[in-house]
Amino acid sequence: IDIRFKPSRFSCPTCGSTHFISKGNKKRSLVSVPVNDKPVKMITYVKRYKCIDCNASFSDVNPIAYGDWSFTRTAIISILNRLKPYNATYASIARMFGVSSTRIMEIFDTFVRIKRHSLPRVLLIDEFHFSRNSKYKYPAILMNFENNLIIDIVESRTHDIMSDYLFKIDLDERKKVEYICTDMSFIFKPLLKTYFPNSTLLVDHFHVTRLINDQLNHTRRIMRKYAKNKKSREYRLLKHRYKILLKSKNNIDNETFKYDKIMECHVTENMILETLLSFDDELRQAYNAKEEYLIFDQVSKEEVNNSNKRKELNAVIKKFKHTHVEESISVAVTLEHWKEEILNSFIWINDRRISNGPCEGKNNYVKKILSNANGMSNFQRA
Repeated sequence: IDIRFKPSRFSCPTCGSTHFISKGNKKRSLVSVPVNDKPVKMITYVKRYKCIDCNASFSDVNPIAYGDWSFTRTAIISILNRLKPYNATYASIARMFGVSSTRIMEIFDTFVRIKRHSLPRVLLIDEFHFSRNSKYKYPAILMNFENNLIIDIVESRTHDIMSDYLFKIDLDERKKVEYICTDMSFIFKPLLKTYFPNSTLLVDHFHVTRLINDQLNHTRRIMRKYAKNKKSREYRLLKHRYKILLKSKNNIDNETFKYDKIMECHVTENMILETLLSFDDELRQAYNAKEEYLIFDQVSKEEVNNSNKRKELNAVIKKFKHTHVEESISVAVTLEHWKEEILNSFIWINDRRISNGPCEGKNNYVKKILSNANGMSNFQRA
């Protein structure tokens, strides 16, 4: 599309003289918004002038251009809007506009400046895997529990990076934070008293349950006893039906009979579970300890108010210790170390128990973005 603009200069911008002469047209190619899914280029012609009095050169204003960019104003706005969906890619948008991916990245880097939101009353801190090729593989995501708004994403969860980041935030703003929920990382615990003097630290109860399930899964090392005959029922059940061990007892089906290829008969989930637990006493003890913790953890707000959770937690820790199972004893040590933070996790805000669940949901969006991009190494651009 060729465009010629009407003259817009009626005096010299340098000296104000009206005595100037035309020096032809300045030709400029601009990328515009696609039409019918086809790239569009606008060839603009802007008149150039020379002042007779002061000898200055100048030209008419190009109303559709944006500075020195080879894109129209509307094209840049359109590109930024098309980049908003989490599944948008630089390459797909570059094809729409008939330019290289590098040009789209330049626009993103120049115009996108996302400011940090103010710290909330309930702050969630979690981490996610970014890229194995980047300097820092695990950034930290900060989120508002009450409205599920992402506050900011910090380049790394390391102590030095987090300390430097928090130090730059005004103390008065940090004092407004009342609760902080994290996983059982030793990075955030020492930072709490220094940077959040008025806050209470909570451990995300889903992370505790995950830790206990992981340790229970490690107890399947008893498979080695049956490794000589990998076709045996014991070995095959422990290898292929272990997920039943990780389910809550309340979710185990005790009524529906289904044919199981390994058991070679119709059985319920509960029958498979009892068969698994019969293989080894250590496995049964570790499983029972896991169920004790789930009973302690999976309670309503009313049940918490009518119970002594500290006494219950001490009993659960004792249960893990008395199993004499290596993995369960390791769980007991962790629970003892994080006892106060686990007890703090029984706090409800607006009828919701504080947890890092909202962060996990946002992490899925991040994973989809990284997947669409086939991996990223530039944290600032991501």
